[in-house]
Amino acid sequence: MEDDDSLVRSIASVRQRNETERIFLSSHRPLTNSRASNISANGLSDIPEFSSTNDLTPLSISTFKDEKSQRIIWLDNASLMAMSLALSNIWRLPTFVYFNYSVIAGEAFIAYIILMVLVGLPLFVLELSLGQFGQTGVIQLWRAAPFFKGIGIAQMMAGIYQAGYFPTLATWAFQFSIVGFSGWSGCELPSSQNLTTCLCQDPRSSNCTSYGVISEEEFCFENRVLYKYEEQMNFKMLPMLAAVLIIVALSICFGDKVMKIILSVSGIVSAILLGVVMALALSHPNNSLSNVNNTAQRGINLLVPHEPWGFGRGEVWYGAMVQVLFSLAIGLGTLPTLTSSSYFSRNIVRDGILIWLINLFFAIISVITAFAWIGISGLDKKDVVQPNAFIYSVYYNVSDSLWAGLAFGLLLLAGINSMLPLSYAIFQNVYENFPQLKERHRKLTYCLLFLAIWLINVPGLIPAGNEILTMWDHYAAGGTALTCLIVHLIGWLWVYGRKNVKKNLEFMLSQPISFVWNVSWSYVTIVLLLVAELWGFLGVPLDGTVDCQYPIWLIATGWSLYFLALVVAIIFMIRVVVHETEYELIKKLANSMKPKRNWGPVDPLLHFHWKRSIEQEPGPVPYSLNTISRRVKDEVLTPDISNSDQNVIPKSRRPSITMVRMPNYARHYDELGVTIE
Repeated sequence: MEDDDSLVRSIASVRQRNETERIFLSSHRPLTNSRASNISANGLSDIPEFSSTNDLTPLSISTFKDEKSQRIIWLDNASLMAMSLALSNIWRLPTFVYFNYSVIAGEAFIAYIILMVLVGLPLFVLELSLGQFGQTGVIQLWRAAPFFKGIGIAQMMAGIYQAGYFPTLATWAFQFSIVGFSGWSGCELPSSQNLTTCLCQDPRSSNCTSYGVISEEEFCFENRVLYKYEEQMNFKMLPMLAAVLIIVALSICFGDKVMKIILSVSGIVSAILLGVVMALALSHPNNSLSNVNNTAQRGINLLVPHEPWGFGRGEVWYGAMVQVLFSLAIGLGTLPTLTSSSYFSRNIVRDGILIWLINLFFAIISVITAFAWIGISGLDKKDVVQPNAFIYSVYYNVSDSLWAGLAFGLLLLAGINSMLPLSYAIFQNVYENFPQLKERHRKLTYCLLFLAIWLINVPGLIPAGNEILTMWDHYAAGGTALTCLIVHLIGWLWVYGRKNVKKNLEFMLSQPISFVWNVSWSYVTIVLLLVAELWGFLGVPLDGTVDCQYPIWLIATGWSLYFLALVVAIIFMIRVVVHETEYELIKKLANSMKPKRNWGPVDPLLHFHWKRSIEQEPGPVPYSLNTISRRVKDEVLTPDISNSDQNVIPKSRRPSITMVRMPNYARHYDELGVTIE
């Protein structure tokens, strides 16, 4: 009986050895040298799947070397820095700080800075890191937990909502800059009478409860940009809107490298223009006159908190939370998509902190510049009818028409800085999920998507464009981004697991992750976001100078867009659960929250080493980028001449073990095919 068992084991051992040799000889060939960003989303299933250490898949030295030489880390960082000079900081932040529910603007500004530290920095680093590790857009990242794929789609919809009004803001600046260079003709107030308008009206009646006097700045905007007094659309802005989108389309169609170069250059020019506008404010003649109240110092003093009770108002913190998400482009699907083309040699945590500091710096400079001009023009003493046009009214007072035209050029470039990464993320996510569009109908897809963006921006050019823009900004984009971000964090940190996230990032960075990041990601940020979300439903939304309600049609449309994104997310969640192969609902739901077999870095070399690293015993990560690069260097510079023929499998001294030689290390198997370390 023992002889029979020995014979069976011997035959099994021979079969296992022969099968091992066959797999090795048939598969040990160089992998393709394609970039990770060029691997289609549906093509992710072609990535070698490693379910255990018994898988025999070769490494690709040339892939690593080519990828490392192709990545230009400084360009990635420069493009992210340019996003610091987008409309979220140049236009929206000063508007939020000025129009808040506290008496003094300083409370809102300080609340914003606090949340930038507590919420903005951890989430900014997390989104950048997840994109770099997964090497895909925000939708395909949910291979880690397919149940939440719908949240990725909803985040992309929030980005589309932003694309519904950012080009409108850039077009307003385009038109206003032309008016400035022409000498502000048509901006003089009628001398016969003061123009009054209703500041607050009950949407259920025609009775106005509060009136205000239109300032010269706002009259110029309403008369020369929105054509409000002519009660018709300013058709001159239609080609301007098309020109803005054509610039964005041409920048993207030549590839991500060209787009990042253009974005970096635009960011540099925007920084120069912002510095010029600030210098003009600080050197204004009013500042040297002792008997003049309208000075830059008086406007900047508005940013100093004077009423401690203002920090107790939930509206201030809710508005600051939404502003943080917009300033850093968190929860919109942009950051993971931008960093998906970054290679692991980039220390994304270090770079993320640096970019965050630059973003905060330009945000503060933008607010100080705007409030300096508020003090010079005395705008804080005037009625503001159009909150979304507030920053245009501020820059109207910049010295003369030439410098004011350049100030509006800053807003135009800020619009391009906003639309370039946003549009790029939308296109990349579409192409990842529908690769046939990129292969067969790329030009048609570009045209149709930009035509759709142009059409949804057209309503912002009508006389009621200010209300429509508020609908996109507050209800659609802001509400959707905040809600989806909460579910996004729950999916990554509580379902996929914060320990798994920590291991993945440690493998990518080749160094341990501090517990401070884990605590911030898993608890602090989620709690603060939940509090802000609850207050957003229970409190009164930010709506301008007084506690007024917007028209019913605006509120209904805004909430419809918000719930549309959530309904789409829920439909995709149900779809993922239904398509699971299990029979019981609980098992279907549980399986839908487990990572797919092809989850991990798209690059085959990194995918292999990552699988090897997570299958090791707990302890220091043995397979990191540093160890990979050392192996590559040894393999390229000091090849093993004695074993140069990799098709020859060396035999071990023990007859029951077959040794398979991989680049610069060996793997050992016993007679049953189990790995022996």
